[in-house]
Amino acid sequence: MKLNYRDKIIAAILIAITILLIGFFAFIKPKYKDVKTHQETLKDVKKTQAEIQAKIDEIPGLKKAILKIYEDTSVITANFVPITEVQDPVVIDKYMQEFADKSKAKLMKVELKEAKLTPIEYYYNSQEDNFAEMRKAADADGSLTKAYEALTAESTAVSQRAKESIMQTQYAIIIHGTKKAVWAYLEQLKNFDKTANINSVGIDDYSFGQYKAKAANVSLPDSKDADEETIVETGSEKISNAQDVKIVVTLYSVYEMTKPNVDEVPSAN
Repeated sequence: MKLNYRDKIIAAILIAITILLIGFFAFIKPKYKDVKTHQETLKDVKKTQAEIQAKIDEIPGLKKAILKIYEDTSVITANFVPITEVQDPVVIDKYMQEFADKSKAKLMKVELKEAKLTPIEYYYNSQEDNFAEMRKAADADGSLTKAYEALTAESTAVSQRAKESIMQTQYAIIIHGTKKAVWAYLEQLKNFDKTANINSVGIDDYSFGQYKAKAANVSLPDSKDADEETIVETGSEKISNAQDVKIVVTLYSVYEMTKPNVDEVPSAN
């Protein structure tokens, strides 16, 4: 069958449209779907990028917060005897000798006891509820119970708080001196710039020889005003206005926090 010119033109147009449709469905439409997929992926990537950038922007603030915690912790730990020193008798002896020199007492002995880890007790007003049954019987609307709970809320909260532990090391210190020197030594311990607690002070004669001197009818300088020791002989006995005093002291220690390296990113491995 012969096609005239008009039919040929129409056939050519139809063929061209068919080729275009085949090209659209075979190439353009899949590519369009890929473009849409990539756009969604790009959107997700940008969202992730924004989240990461937000975290990066927080880093300077976190660095400052971490270093502030370190600085505050260092101020607190400076009040404690370093663990590296608390078990060294030479270092502790040096502290105690300085106190003796300032108070004009003689340091006779420093005995180290075993260090141990013990919980720190909280200071709070512990109340025993002796009237619980009576209050319960009278508490028709629950107001009495609420009032009592409000009154004891702070002490209850503290009593339930977890206790932290700390290293404690005890020392038995023996000094020799007049009452003035001993009192001055105890004042030095009280003003010690490290965390310490005076557990006990053992004195055999609180009169520092005055009772014995009076009984022997001899004169002895009052120990509370004397810097130097005076010894009075009465026959076979020697009476002194100074004596040995045993002081038991507990020193508290903690580990010093190492300075965090906020500029170095740790390895993922």
